[in-house]
Amino acid sequence: MKNRMTVAFVLFLILAVGAWVGFNPPGRFGLCRFGLTVYSGIPFPVVDLVVRADGRPAIRASKAHWVSEEEVDRLIGTQPEAWPEVLIIGTGYEGMVQVDPALLTRCKGPPIEILRTPEALRRYNELRAAGRRVAAIIHSTC
Repeated sequence: MKNRMTVAFVLFLILAVGAWVGFNPPGRFGLCRFGLTVYSGIPFPVVDLVVRADGRPAIRASKAHWVSEEEVDRLIGTQPEAWPEVLIIGTGYEGMVQVDPALLTRCKGPPIEILRTPEALRRYNELRAAGRRVAAIIHSTC
């Protein structure tokens, strides 16, 4: 009886992990809701997220409703060959984050797409699936 329970538990665990990975694939955004962002299978509750062009996630330094030119420059770096092909900014579920207007008129850096967070996550996954180098700044709440 104990062996059956162990086998059943192991099978359940394998199925649960498989389902989690299926809904939250490596290098992509998965299950996301207001206040919860799952990236590459890792849940990030409440915090904002930054994803570098190489796919590495990090917690954004602040939950400010402002994305500055300096923040973008820190994310993309100074070497044009290391820049992402596209930078996506998720402005929250209600679009409350404002983007420094200087970012929209400058000539250096990758193209920037500014979208509400649900659309930003879909667009990020779409571009990554197409093999593009993408970076992102994602606001997880308002």
